[in-house]
Amino acid sequence: MRPLVVFLLLNETVEMLDEVLHIFYPRICAGCDALLAEGEREICRDCIVSFDRFSDAEAADRAVKNVFMHNFAAGDIPQKAVTLYRFHKNDRLRKVIHAMKYEGVYRLGSLFGTLLAEMIGGSLIAGHCDCIVPVPLHKLKVIERTYNQSEIIARSLGAALGKDVRVDLVTRTKYTESQAGLSPRERLRNVGNAFAPSGNAVPENILLVDDVLTTGSTVAAVMQSLKSAGASNISLATIALAA
Repeated sequence: MRPLVVFLLLNETVEMLDEVLHIFYPRICAGCDALLAEGEREICRDCIVSFDRFSDAEAADRAVKNVFMHNFAAGDIPQKAVTLYRFHKNDRLRKVIHAMKYEGVYRLGSLFGTLLAEMIGGSLIAGHCDCIVPVPLHKLKVIERTYNQSEIIARSLGAALGKDVRVDLVTRTKYTESQAGLSPRERLRNVGNAFAPSGNAVPENILLVDDVLTTGSTVAAVMQSLKSAGASNISLATIALAA
C-alpha cells in the first residue's frame, strides 16, 4: 500500500477516535488552553485570528526571499517561497509551535499542512513541484521526539496537493544542537556538513518543507545537498517566519 494511502487512512481513523475521546477527555487549545469548540482542530479560533498571518502568498514570498538575500548568495535563494505567519517572540503561535515540536502535539503538523495547502492552492509552487521533501531530523532526535514535525506537515500538505512526499533523498548526518538562541554565524556553523544526499535519484523540482524559518541556515544547507544530487528548482514552504 502506498505511503500516501496509508497516511490518509490512518489520519481518518485518528480523527474518528479523537471525536470519541473528546467526550471523555475534552480537547484544549494548544495556544491558550481553552476548551476547543465543536469543529475546532487543536487551536481555537481566537488564537488563529491572533496569529500575524501574511496577507497572501506573494507577500510571504517576498518576506522569505528578503531573509535569504540578506544572509546568502543568490544561488541559495528558493525559487518560490510561502509561509503562513510572522513568528513573534511572545505570541501564542510560539507556544503552539513549541507544543508541536517538543510536547508531542503532532496533530498540529497536519493542521498546518492543510493551511499551507490552502495558501499555495493553484500557484506555481504546486504546479512545478515533482515531490515534497521535509527537512530531515537526525535519527537520535527522531528517537527523542518520536516524530519529525516537518514530515507530518509535509505529509498533510502532500495529501492536500496530491504530491508524493520523499524522505529518502537527503539525510541528516550530524547531530546538531537546537538553533534557538544562536546567532546567524553560529547557526551556519552548527549545520555545516550536517546534511548529505541519500544516493537516490533526485527530481528536478522540489518543494522543501520546514516549520519555522529564522536565518535560513538549515534550509540553505538542505538545498545545497539536494542541488548537489541533481535538483535544480527548489521552493520552500514553512509555517512561520521569525519576525
